Amino acid sequence: MGLIDIRFFIFAALVVLLYYILPKKVQWLVLLAASVTFYITYGWKKLPFLLASAVIAYFAGLKIEQFQRAFRKDMAAAKKRSRPVLLTAVALLAALLVYAKIGTWVIQSVARLFSAEGTAMEAIVALGVSYYTFSLISYLADIYRRQDKAERNFLRLLLFTIYFPKVLQGPISWHKNLAPQFMEQHRFDYKEFCFGLQLMVWGYFKKMVIADRLALFVNTVFGNIAGETGAHLLVAAAFAAVQSYCDFSGCMDIVGGFSQILGLKLEENFQRPFFSKSVAEFWRRWHITLGSWFREYVYMPIVISPKVIMLSKKVRDRFGVRPGKAVMTVVPLATVWLLTGIWHGTGWNYVVWGLYWFTLILCSTVFEPEIKKITKALHINTEAGSWKVFQMVRTSLLFVGSTMITRPGSVYDTLRVGKRLLLRFHPEGLLDGSLFSLGLDRPNFFLALVCIGVLWGVSYAQEKGVCIRERIAQSNIVFRWAIYYIGFFAILIFGIYGPGYDAASFIYMKF
Repeated sequence: MGLIDIRFFIFAALVVLLYYILPKKVQWLVLLAASVTFYITYGWKKLPFLLASAVIAYFAGLKIEQFQRAFRKDMAAAKKRSRPVLLTAVALLAALLVYAKIGTWVIQSVARLFSAEGTAMEAIVALGVSYYTFSLISYLADIYRRQDKAERNFLRLLLFTIYFPKVLQGPISWHKNLAPQFMEQHRFDYKEFCFGLQLMVWGYFKKMVIADRLALFVNTVFGNIAGETGAHLLVAAAFAAVQSYCDFSGCMDIVGGFSQILGLKLEENFQRPFFSKSVAEFWRRWHITLGSWFREYVYMPIVISPKVIMLSKKVRDRFGVRPGKAVMTVVPLATVWLLTGIWHGTGWNYVVWGLYWFTLILCSTVFEPEIKKITKALHINTEAGSWKVFQMVRTSLLFVGSTMITRPGSVYDTLRVGKRLLLRFHPEGLLDGSLFSLGLDRPNFFLALVCIGVLWGVSYAQEKGVCIRERIAQSNIVFRWAIYYIGFFAILIFGIYGPGYDAASFIYMKF
């Protein structure tokens, strides 16, 4: 039962009805029952691994807090005693995650050599494992740092772990932010209900009208790299970039809107990344919770690590101040982007993808003084609107470039794409009508462009501080309901359905 499924709409309506009809004190139990039911629809075999992760986090959290109470006046002793518990729990959670990402694939591959039953292994731990594992690790780390309290009721921790709108593909939630909201008594709020529905409709528009339409073109082109021109591959890469944004951010809008209907606020995961003026800013706007998690629990601990500080000092003493400072950037940044690449996939192309972004961000950081000197020497007015547009276009093209690393499927296929771009670009393929034979006919191709224009217009208004939902709420009832009907029927009429369409498939569900 995916988010784009008639069964989900019925299920969601029933959850909202029970949530507000039953006594307020049992609202969290309604959500727990709904979440377990939702998760089980993907198969019973997935549930034990999630339960195991929750049990590990539950007992580890209590044990860490127990040591903190026992050594209340001696924080150093408390950390010394609780650190082994934290590290053991994190290692166990990480082991389950690694098994889900790599172990299952290895065992399945071996099983296929001897029987046809290996496919059964794939379904065990695929659903949401990265998201709930990261959330539980942050929960334990925050208890260790005394920034959160251990949950004494296992069922409440289980709800935080399995809360069904976010379990599929995030956002990665912090226990201290989300868990207290579950225990509040939420009354039905008509305005929040309308705002939540609007956000869900916008999410479905991005997913079903834009992302799934572009996917037809992208899949066709990248499915036949050897037979396509460089021009077609370039268009497909640009469409793939927009597709991944609309697919992922569309899901975030759906789950965020549904949570808003329930009176819950999830962490924001996107802030119009294609308006970014640098790659660093782009990743502060794209998948915000993942970036925040890595910064908080990987990057900063490495920066303040005594070993890294010592290495920086040695480099500084031998090679100078600037190389010494660079070490403080290179080591944590390399670690973060290696892990980020592995988080997104297990192939070498994802390692190369992580190296690609690491190199770009490192160069923009380490060589910032030189970049400023070149900009000044060229008499570039960095405050001019044209320069800012150039920065946004440049950053967007760099993101398009990154899709050419992962979307083809392997490093070898990426090299094949690069060869086509260099040796067989054939720009005439953009004008001879052949674009309309690659999964999208002429009307659907131009409809996709129009919808991307609508997306850009709404994003531009939001970037300028305009709250679209507030504007709609303040409009007269005729205009307001006209917008509602237009949005609903746009999805109904222009959404992608039919044979071969997988209503449950979101790109980031596999991560």
